[in-house]
This record gives sequence, C-alpha cells and structure tokens, in this order.
Amino acid sequence: MSDITQITSEHISAHGLPASVFKDSTTYDMECDKLFAQGWASIGCAQQISKPGDILPIRIAGQSLIAMRNKNGEIGVFHNVCRHKAAPLVDEPCNKRSLVCPYHKWTFKIDGNLLSAPRYFGSENKVMSEEDKADKSLISVRFAVWWDIIFVNIDGKAEPFEDFIRPLDEQLSNYPKDDIHLTSSTDYSGEVNWKLAVDNFLDGYHVPFVHSQACTLDSVLDQQDLFLSDNIVGLHLANGASAKPAKTAKQLPHFNGLAEDKRGTQQWFGIFPNTLFFVDPCWVQTIVIKPMGATQTAETLNIYVVNEEAASEEYAAERETLNAVLNEVNQQDIELLDKLQVTRSNDIANQGHLNAAWDQVNMTFHQMWLKKMTAQANDE
Repeated sequence: MSDITQITSEHISAHGLPASVFKDSTTYDMECDKLFAQGWASIGCAQQISKPGDILPIRIAGQSLIAMRNKNGEIGVFHNVCRHKAAPLVDEPCNKRSLVCPYHKWTFKIDGNLLSAPRYFGSENKVMSEEDKADKSLISVRFAVWWDIIFVNIDGKAEPFEDFIRPLDEQLSNYPKDDIHLTSSTDYSGEVNWKLAVDNFLDGYHVPFVHSQACTLDSVLDQQDLFLSDNIVGLHLANGASAKPAKTAKQLPHFNGLAEDKRGTQQWFGIFPNTLFFVDPCWVQTIVIKPMGATQTAETLNIYVVNEEAASEEYAAERETLNAVLNEVNQQDIELLDKLQVTRSNDIANQGHLNAAWDQVNMTFHQMWLKKMTAQANDE
C-alpha cells in the first residue's frame, strides 16, 4: 500500500512519482473517487454518436456511463444504471429507440425518462402515471463537449467547464474547432497503469526513437514546453516533424483560414486527468484514457481531418493512410507501455533520474497528481 501523504515534491522533481503508485490498488481506488469523479474527465467524442438513437456505453475509473443522442439531436450523458436494481442497460455501442433493462424490462426513453415498467403495481391492474415515473428517470451526469470531446464531472461540483478549459481555448484561438470531421475511432487496451499512458504521451523525448517513422531527433530539439494551468500542460513544435516525409501521398487540406506561420506547427496537450489532445495543421488526434484497474487501461484513439474538403471522397486515400500511420504509432506505444509497467512499478525505478532538458512537462504532470491527491487525502 502506498501512503500518498509521504510522497514529496522533491522526490518527484528528481525521480518522478514513486513506483508503488503505478500498481497499488488502494491508490487506484482513491484516484477513481477523487480525481475522476470530482474533476473533468473525458469519456468519448460526440461524433461517435452522430445519429439520433446512437448510444455509447463507457466504463472508466469505476464508473459505468452512457452517452446518447436523442431524437432532437441533443446529447445526454447518464449513469448506465437502471433505476430499479441498478442493472446495466447497455453493453455495446448501438442505436435504439429506447433502452430496455435486461433484468426486469424497465424501459427508458432515449432522453433518459422512464417509459414503462411491467406490472409495476403487481396484481393491481393499474398504469403508471407521470407522477409515478417522475423520480425514476436515468441519473444524468454533468457534461460538456469541447473539440468534439465529451467531458464529464461525476460529482457535479467541479469548476465551470468554460473556466477549466479557457487557457487551452486561448492557446488554440486561431483554429476553427467546429470544422473537424472524425475519420476513425479505435479502441486499445494495455496491462498498464493509466498514469504511464499519460506520461508517455507528454514525453517528446521518446518520439524520434520509438516512432522514428514520424519524427527526427533534430525536429524535437526545438520543442517548447507549455504550462497553461494547474490542469493543462503540453508541448509545441514550431516546425513539426518537418524533416520527415509527409504522412500522406498528397497534402491534406489545412484548417480553414489558418495563418501561414501556424502551418508547420504541432501542439499536443495533457488535460488532467485523462485527455490527450494533438493538433496538427491538417489533422487532430484525441486519446481518451480509461483506467480499468490499477494495472489495466483502455483507451480510444479518435482521428480527425480539419475541414469538409479533407473529409470528401477526393481525400479518401489520404485519410486511410493517416489513420494507418497514427494507429501504428499508438500501437508502438501500447507495446512499450505493457513492458514499462513491469519495470516502472518496481522499487528499483525510484533510483531513476529525470532529465531537466526533456522531462519538465512530465514532472509537472506528476506534481499535478501529487497536489490533487494530497489535498484529497488531507480532506478525509
């Protein structure tokens, strides 16, 4: 068992988080309750539920949720829990006119309201009134959609989402975020602690070595660390992977109206706790990290092109190539992380040394975690 209160900021600055927090089940349980339930965590993307009746079930950090699009095209997020005996309603993505509980056939409308419950009054031949149903709707979850990412705040007490995300909105103010088109959504899983997946994404140092097909060492020497808020860190490459060939046979269109000086720029961000976000002039990538246990993580990689022209048939081959390249990169990371879990969670890792030239963003992510977890521990 790891004692959160004994972790020091000084240890993190030198060595990163202690090995125990990458495998300890008590720490994981606390993260589920305090980080994922009390903050703004991502669960998926809106274009995964593009049609009325689309339903996306999500398991993340001990929560079972569903995101749905109702007949009016509006999104809602609810606990995936029947209001009778808490049975899960949906197991797989689907499109339905209503949700029927597999346990006792209570049926809910796609807007979350209870539609019917068989023989609710037993032998008494009576129909449920609207008043009877009023307090039995699905339990809604506070949510926001930003750059197509669905964020939720389970306990409903986090700061307004607009305030939470404002520093990143300002950073990306030149990018027309409403123009992005989803081209693929791919699920992955790994035998790894969720923090290692986030840490790896924020590690620009590894990219030219693990993903040599995507980036050169010279190109990342110019990376700029970004510290936007207590919840958002990132990296910026003014010239992207400019020394590497283009990822597609012909150039995908840039963001509409993007300034010339932004057309070589790449930026990627970690939005605490679990949202990974990459913006290229021609494509966008989001990764939703979904903790499933102390040493088990699922994730969904969503890839977008950045305007209607890029989403047209003319660029079908280029989109397919882009999807293949970015999924290859992610698969390389998954394979690395499964191995890293074994060694990074061993106490010998506490003798490692962070590199001041490369690891400032990673160190800051670890310090974010410590600050939030220690505050929560002291509140109990």
